[in-house]
Amino acid sequence: MQVLVRSVPTPADLAAIRQLDTSFVATSMYHVVAGTDGFTLREVPVSPPVRKRYDLTEGVTEGGRPWDLYALAIDGDQPVGFMATTYQRWNGRQVVNELHVAPAYRRRGVARELIGIARVTARENAAREIWLETQNVNVAAVRAYRRLGFTLSGIDTTRYPPPYADEVALFMSAAVPPAPGDPASQPTGGQSADAMGGAGLTDR
Repeated sequence: MQVLVRSVPTPADLAAIRQLDTSFVATSMYHVVAGTDGFTLREVPVSPPVRKRYDLTEGVTEGGRPWDLYALAIDGDQPVGFMATTYQRWNGRQVVNELHVAPAYRRRGVARELIGIARVTARENAAREIWLETQNVNVAAVRAYRRLGFTLSGIDTTRYPPPYADEVALFMSAAVPPAPGDPASQPTGGQSADAMGGAGLTDR
């Protein structure tokens, strides 16, 4: 697999992104329970299963969203993953605007590699965290992000217009770990890296 990283996608890149299968089928979702001082997420089964596909044509492939960096994963001549990211200087966030992996390539390390590129970019920008958005119907994505070190940092129950008004936006974030060899990444006080727990986005 090859990953192409560019600040401006080429016409060939855009054509490949249009071909990427972003669909998923969900057999469960997170039900948001509102309390007096917050919200609780509870996973519940859904029947019939929810089928959804993210449309990358508008904005992404038509040049309507000028993001800082694009990463396209290719296996042979087949697009298998795509990530776009932008640095927000005012709050020090490296935002992952888009992250998609073709169904046949999920749980095979593609998302980890693409998030790794965002992590390197975040270090270069001295970002304080990596931040992204998904939805309560995409339980598999939430699980994947948690494996990559992300935690839930917020929700928005009214973010989406029809026909997606019933979906809830879930915001997740991860601290940017120091680069290998950075003094900040070295354990202190005689503790080992294992004793300290390691960084949130270490490869596992």
